Amino acid sequence: MSTSFSIKDKGLKLETADDVKEFAQQIKDTPNLKEINLQGNTIGVEASKALAKAFENQKSLETINLSDIYTGRLVQEIPESLDALLTSLLTCPNLHTIDLSDNAFGIMTIDPLEKFLSQHAPLEHLILANNGLGPAAGTRVGNALTKLAEVKKNSAEKVPDLVTVICGRNRLENGSMEAWAKLLVAHGTIKDLRLPQNGIRQEGIEHLLLHGLSESPKIEKLDLQDNTFTVTGATALAKVFSKWPVISDLGISDCLLSNEGTDLFARALLELETPLESLEHLRLQYNEIEGAGALKLANALKTQAPNLKLIELNGNMFPEDHAVVDLLNELFEERGFGELDELDDMEIFSESEEEESEEEVEELGEKLSKAEI
Repeated sequence: MSTSFSIKDKGLKLETADDVKEFAQQIKDTPNLKEINLQGNTIGVEASKALAKAFENQKSLETINLSDIYTGRLVQEIPESLDALLTSLLTCPNLHTIDLSDNAFGIMTIDPLEKFLSQHAPLEHLILANNGLGPAAGTRVGNALTKLAEVKKNSAEKVPDLVTVICGRNRLENGSMEAWAKLLVAHGTIKDLRLPQNGIRQEGIEHLLLHGLSESPKIEKLDLQDNTFTVTGATALAKVFSKWPVISDLGISDCLLSNEGTDLFARALLELETPLESLEHLRLQYNEIEGAGALKLANALKTQAPNLKLIELNGNMFPEDHAVVDLLNELFEERGFGELDELDDMEIFSESEEEESEEEVEELGEKLSKAEI
């Protein structure tokens, strides 16, 4: 007999208690219910309250997907609806995974979310992506999860550690990084952290790395893609990289890492006392890495990443026939596994572009010399 209930992507508009009466009854009548999936329907306040009653005290429930359930809803409806749903889920002692992605929360809906995240001791996997949080609500999410660490510690029951936090596309920005660093210190158990596309600039990345991820020895997957590193963030990365002995997947594509930043990372790899056998995927696309920097990195990976299966370098600043491409392909061929991604969008200067650039610099120099100061 099925232990799951799903109306995923039905596109239903559920307004009243009567609209969900059949679903609520199915949830109540399913023995050993482990999973509920409401993704891709739009749920109003009264329907939410009726469903919430069905959720209460579901002792076997482990996973719930509440992503994309407010399309077309007024911003005033969402807090009351979410409060009903999340309050009922606090009574589910084995609910370890929740997905709240693709709902427009922002600061208006932070209260019920904050309450749940700070109190739900069984929480192990949190998926909260594309919610329009912004730095203020993002800070409150971070603070709530920090409080959760204490709740877990003081729980009379044995509860799982928090191991997964996915919070991409949420405009967390620099303003919330202090709170996020604190939550990482509070939960040194996190294995999977994904914060791509959050508008975090180099100072925020630096703080997150030095004051948060430096205390994350169990991290296996780290995705910081499409934020801004520059040399500032790369320097911080180089300082903390040795503190991740089991890192398997590192995503720092589209982060303005630069040639100098790549050099710092390569040096950090070479300075590891023992090869990093856990590293399997390294994502470095669109980082303004030139051939020389890529070559230094490849040589470091040759000795220090013996189990590397994939390196992504597309969109950087060297040609497809550069020596580094041959080096990496030969390395993977020798090992019998591993691959370089397709280099179909490399950003390299042609001779004419270089000449034009030099001419522009000369012209600017002439104008400056003639300018009256």
